[in-house]
Amino acid sequence: MATALDVDAGRVQVVSSAENSFLGRLFAGRREATIIRNEREYSSALCEAATEDFSDLEQLGFLSVPGARDKEGRQVVLVAAKRYPARVLRTDRVFRYLIHKLDALVEEPYVVVWLHTGSSYWSNCPSLTWLCRTYERLPCKYRANLARLYMVHCDLPLWGALAALGPLLSADFWRKVEWVSRVEFLWDHIPKKQLLPALPAYVAEHDSLLEDQPLMDYGVVATKEVNNVPGLPTPPM
Repeated sequence: MATALDVDAGRVQVVSSAENSFLGRLFAGRREATIIRNEREYSSALCEAATEDFSDLEQLGFLSVPGARDKEGRQVVLVAAKRYPARVLRTDRVFRYLIHKLDALVEEPYVVVWLHTGSSYWSNCPSLTWLCRTYERLPCKYRANLARLYMVHCDLPLWGALAALGPLLSADFWRKVEWVSRVEFLWDHIPKKQLLPALPAYVAEHDSLLEDQPLMDYGVVATKEVNNVPGLPTPPM
């Protein structure tokens, strides 16, 4: 059964090629109800975030918009995982902070640079359950306008988590992901003079430690070899 979304005057409607099918109408109705519920929840969270004080989260600095643009002119969103204390922060508040910072920005194509340098999946990353739920709650503009996701200094536990998410995310999403083993490879896509001042000092320090061990990043094989590891999302060619 093929389905498509039709947006008319702010109303979301699911159009089905099997309208006369009972199961088709049932699934289409449930999908439409889920979409409408998620839209309402997002709008409510966005309104609540407009009057909320996020100064403490700003000081942590795990999410920033440094003003840099890639070579295609798209805004860069910077995520510093080391600065995200996952065991302390309330995820509902983090969600409101996220949409408060990015709602207007994602109206146009953008790129995300995820710095996993010096962080731990267990201590500095949201749970898979929260990531899946957030993926469902965000409007389609977040996914449609995400042009590239650069994963810098990824470690094995995060690789495993991403592999677990693989079946839940589309092939189109994975084509946007690029694995970056060294910061210098970012300069092929983002002007160095724009992004370098926004990078934490420990990122460059970590890169310098890899000068004598180019094939290993504390247990992570180099980018070219990661392509051949079974079960992991494959970077675009």
